[in-house]
Amino acid sequence: MTVTDKRKRRGDLPELLAPAGSPEALAAAIEAGADAVYLGLSVFSNRMRARNFSPEELSDAVTLCRTYGVKCYVALNTRVFDREREELEAICSLDGVRRADGIIVADPGLAAMLRERVPHVPLHASTQMTCSTARDAAVLGRMGFTRMVAPRELTGGQIKELAASSPLDIEIFIHGAHCVSFSGQCLMSYAMGGRSPNRGECAQPCRMAYSIEGKNGAIAADPTRHPLSLKDMSLASHIPEIIESGVASLKIEGRQKGADYVRGVTATYRRLLDEGRAATAEETSFLEGLFSRSGFTDGYFTGDRGRMTGVRPEGEGDRTAPRRDAAIPDRKVRITAKASIKTGVPSILTVSDGEITVTVAGAVPDGAKTLPLGADGVRSCLVRTGSTPFLLDPGDIEVDLDPSLWLTKAQLNELRRAGTDALTASHAASASTRSAPAREREKVKRPAEAKIAVLLRGEQATEEAARYFDILYLPEDALFGLPNGAAVPSEKLGLYLPPVTVSDAETERALDRAKAAGIKYVSANTLSQLDLARSAGFDVTATQRFNVTSTAAAGELFFLGADRVTASVELSAAALSRLGCPVGAVVYGRFPLMTTERCILTDVCSDRRGGKRCSMRELSPVRLVDRKGARMPALPIPGCRTLIFNANPVWCADRRETLEKARLTHSVFLFTAESPREVDRVIAAYENGDPPDDPGAIRRL
Repeated sequence: MTVTDKRKRRGDLPELLAPAGSPEALAAAIEAGADAVYLGLSVFSNRMRARNFSPEELSDAVTLCRTYGVKCYVALNTRVFDREREELEAICSLDGVRRADGIIVADPGLAAMLRERVPHVPLHASTQMTCSTARDAAVLGRMGFTRMVAPRELTGGQIKELAASSPLDIEIFIHGAHCVSFSGQCLMSYAMGGRSPNRGECAQPCRMAYSIEGKNGAIAADPTRHPLSLKDMSLASHIPEIIESGVASLKIEGRQKGADYVRGVTATYRRLLDEGRAATAEETSFLEGLFSRSGFTDGYFTGDRGRMTGVRPEGEGDRTAPRRDAAIPDRKVRITAKASIKTGVPSILTVSDGEITVTVAGAVPDGAKTLPLGADGVRSCLVRTGSTPFLLDPGDIEVDLDPSLWLTKAQLNELRRAGTDALTASHAASASTRSAPAREREKVKRPAEAKIAVLLRGEQATEEAARYFDILYLPEDALFGLPNGAAVPSEKLGLYLPPVTVSDAETERALDRAKAAGIKYVSANTLSQLDLARSAGFDVTATQRFNVTSTAAAGELFFLGADRVTASVELSAAALSRLGCPVGAVVYGRFPLMTTERCILTDVCSDRRGGKRCSMRELSPVRLVDRKGARMPALPIPGCRTLIFNANPVWCADRRETLEKARLTHSVFLFTAESPREVDRVIAAYENGDPPDDPGAIRRL
């Protein structure tokens, strides 16, 4: 049993945040010493396969957490659709949501609704928002967020720098499963089976075996190779430096794990934090025994990205399956009490847990006929807190007792029960129902229609492309590597910023270079890129990487300064037509499935910095091949990152009527592995309305 004294805080230690995928796991987290827990409802949670909580269970969970001095964060961290607005408004009215200590959010439109409906509840920006810099945090602050969950991909040095420069609290992951892609940037499960990672439905195709092909054939043909399946993260050996980093919260991943896992992992990190030390070999072995994939990795934290892949041994079941434990933590909250027993008036008991103080009245004492009531006798009854969450020590009870009075044990017991019941009830009191007024905004003006090309290589900027497209975006190296007298007029050129960024300085440098060259257009993939480009006076297109699936989400990006907003590739043409905000969409090309911080050839590459000996460049074109033979192009980008694209391109050349009904402001063509000749062929097909060469090898909008 552990004892919590709310009067004594843990100094400057960061918060230990544990997962609670079920009431049993919640009890285990509290019992093991978590400072906070995060949990989700059965809807709009990015762990839909977890047991999760009903509205009634959520209300009880918040009360339980409040009683034990544990913060409770509710995860509403999926992307949402317009048709779900009424359901979301009902969720905003739930008692458990209104009394939560924070709400974890990924959708900007949902954040706007929560800001208006429950303005007293802090908003935490989910790692699904792919925010990693101080400028990201500043933008989130203007959007009403108080905390930013950083990507798992940051190094220890980057985390420390971010915590020092961020205007928001920073939360990091310290233990549990990795997503091989930057969170919020993975569409592999959606592309392969229609199960959206952005909707909490991920089928984890990254855990499957893949082979890799290069220009000369197989690079890694071993059918048992799992280049995308990462070991679980464990930063148990880095606790002292994490404490010194200045982050506010340390998150354990695992809402799909059972109570035993949650209890064991949380208790281990609680001990390490309280003692300010790294884990021993024995403690690491214990954590591996709870759950691991070929051991653990700290590769992102240390910057050593080799040997990060791992799988569960074949035939080994999940030893952390939920166990039907009683959902009552084996943990007590230390309280104090003062009993006042006076002649002719009801007895009074005041109880406090250090945060809340309550006072209750009991029976009027009688005159003593034999032995009068003594202070020790009063204390002996009041300390019997039994199955309540509270612990009352005799030394913490003050007794103010007139002489020659008497109360029965039953009356004293009832007084004690009334006090502890009142203390529990006070933690269940409803929060404020105040709502904030909606922000006054101008109506979004419909941008001029445009045809936009995203080209990953300069050679794709053909004369036909220059004629057909209004804007041609290229990455920095390709843009400034175009020869003098290139086919594309400079007034049509735009800078395509990296899919993710961990450095505001790098973004600013690229924008300065573009400004000096007279570039007008910028394509932004993150909030920091959008804000920096807007501030510098560029015409900014927000890409499909913002995962816009609702009118409200599109509106937020417009109000943050975007000139054009591209909708998520997960929206159909019919859904696009129903949006109440003008958007564009990807109408051709292989959309990106993953953006990985770790090159998929790391284990066979001698150059892990993406330099002159980069295997991805030497062996290009590189393709990831699944068990069905689908070939997904994989391209290197600066920082030794990898972009993995869908095997089958979106094709709408023969669907002009469909595109017209979608009422798009701009049409985006994504050119990845296409040769210059293939670029021109695509343009001709869209001008002529041609059907695809192979109807079974394309996707429809």
